[in-house]
Amino acid sequence: MNLKRIITNSIVLLFILGTFSGCVSSGSDDSGLVGKEYKDPPKAPDFTLLNQDGEAVSLSDYENMVVVVAFIYTSCPDICLAISANMNWIMVSLEDKEEEVAFISITIDPARDTVSHLKEWTQHMGYEWNHLTAERPSTLMRVWDEWNVIVDNEHIEASVPPEGSSNRVVVMSSNNSIEVTDYLFENLTLSDTIGDLDKAARNMNNISLDEEMNWALYFWDLESWNWTLAPDEHLNTSANQDSHIAWIAEGANTSLLPVGIDCNGNGWVMGEGSSAHCMCDEGYERPEGDILSCTPEGASNSEQQDAHAAALGEYEVGHSTVTWIIDKEQRKRIFWTGTNWDLDGFAADLRILIEE
Repeated sequence: MNLKRIITNSIVLLFILGTFSGCVSSGSDDSGLVGKEYKDPPKAPDFTLLNQDGEAVSLSDYENMVVVVAFIYTSCPDICLAISANMNWIMVSLEDKEEEVAFISITIDPARDTVSHLKEWTQHMGYEWNHLTAERPSTLMRVWDEWNVIVDNEHIEASVPPEGSSNRVVVMSSNNSIEVTDYLFENLTLSDTIGDLDKAARNMNNISLDEEMNWALYFWDLESWNWTLAPDEHLNTSANQDSHIAWIAEGANTSLLPVGIDCNGNGWVMGEGSSAHCMCDEGYERPEGDILSCTPEGASNSEQQDAHAAALGEYEVGHSTVTWIIDKEQRKRIFWTGTNWDLDGFAADLRILIEE
């Protein structure tokens, strides 16, 4: 059954989502709270995701603080923009208490809300709090499930890197001998850096760097379609499916280096830069929407191809709209639905929980 057809009645969804994990009540005179309050506050599920700077962020990082958690996506034309605007207004209104409250937005659209996109978007919008995503849609799907957030998953399933997608690690000695390791991307974890990738790939084939040689680290630049000298902190940055590196010894002839991508080992690359595409071996084909991979023929049916096209085109992400306030004990204490918040009441709720 198609979730897009199911997620049509937002009022019903919000009621289900708001009451799913515990009894709730309107703010009482005793508590002074304005939002919907849990009578028996459940523990807020922890998570570890990546913010717009590529840094790992966990809910548990904010123990003994009040935390606002919202689920949005940046291409949303209306409700998510309103939620973000509300959060920004409340953050500013807290003034002297701002540092005692953490604001977190979690995407429900990893196909487009990548780390780099979130960086550009937050700078453009002027939003300074953590906007979180993940390299793998499955990581976010677990978070949604644990938080009882309902999301249409068609575009998520279509945005997963092709099976067999790999990261290339090249070592080229001064005598121009070359050792290549294509390490399966699926073997990396969310928190792995390019340094972790380098170590795992070279350990797999028992490749070491001769200490008597001077080595320089290069990365495969998809735009220039060439190996480019890596910045000093490159090994400390998060690894993703486009992370391909080469260790080159002083004196080596870099013109002999292989390309950074070779179609998952099932073909070869024709062209360069934006015109580059895979020519796949017999029995393999380029999956819809990914011209730099080769997968077994028939692995992607027309329905999956349509889903992928929708994922990167004009699709609407159906999801429930609940914003939580987490107390200092990391419990779901209050929730607000939709966007028509009593902004002063929301800010007052935060101040009450700060003082507890």
